[in-house]
Amino acid sequence: MVKIMKNIVSFSGGRSSALLVYLMKKQHPDTDFVFMDTGAEHPKPYEFVKNVVKHFDINLTCLRVVVNPELGSGNSYRIISLDELKQDLQPFRDICYKYGTPYIHGAFCTRTMKLEPFTRYCNDKYGKSNYQTWLGIRADEPRRLKAKDGYSYLADICDFDKQDVINWWKRQPFDLEILEHLGNCVFCIKKSISKIALATRDEHKMAENFINLIDDPNIRVVEREQQANKIMYRGNHSFISIIAMYQRYSREEIVNTILGNRAFDSGSCSESCEIFSCQLDFDLNAGDFL
Repeated sequence: MVKIMKNIVSFSGGRSSALLVYLMKKQHPDTDFVFMDTGAEHPKPYEFVKNVVKHFDINLTCLRVVVNPELGSGNSYRIISLDELKQDLQPFRDICYKYGTPYIHGAFCTRTMKLEPFTRYCNDKYGKSNYQTWLGIRADEPRRLKAKDGYSYLADICDFDKQDVINWWKRQPFDLEILEHLGNCVFCIKKSISKIALATRDEHKMAENFINLIDDPNIRVVEREQQANKIMYRGNHSFISIIAMYQRYSREEIVNTILGNRAFDSGSCSESCEIFSCQLDFDLNAGDFL
């Protein structure tokens, strides 16, 4: 007897992921949809998520990590309503209190705020190995298309590249109204430092709130061989050092730096932060969250 797997779309809040939501709703109406809220997204993706729910008529489960402050103890999750989606930084603050600030070579934030809550929830609801996780990764993102048991991709059912997706959304009654460098967690450690600089220039208040968070004395101080505490970004940069580095640059000069580095090309992390593609080395069958 062939085992029937439940299809679950892990909706990141980006355009490609939302296209996957649309296609799976059409092709497999019994698909379930899950969104993991980090509390660190720009408000525009939250609006986009709500529009996807409304226009595509889906039942979306929204999750937030519930952090157990005791080291060595597993975290859990809670289900929240659409109205509770907001940029309050609380999940990110909670994981920093427990683990210290994440950094480019230790991006535990995706695992802790997205992968673990998603996996716990799905294992609780459907049973381990009883579901297929779908991610909105396109055909023009070959570096992110990694074969993994239990995972499927937008590229498996649609050959759209980045421009095709943009054009598709132009024909829809709503769109994700945000500049790419502000996508996903606004000050994500996986973004290039020029994108972080541009984000701080465009969102002064958000940058101020983020500085207040990482300067919180309750954040755990961790001694690391490669990264000192609060050195979170590429090139051994802190959030403050990036701001200082680009303070003499005009906004146009920062944009030109990004364009010169091709950081707006397909596959950049500000397009979509997927639970598996950003954690390629994480063993789904290990850890106390299963």
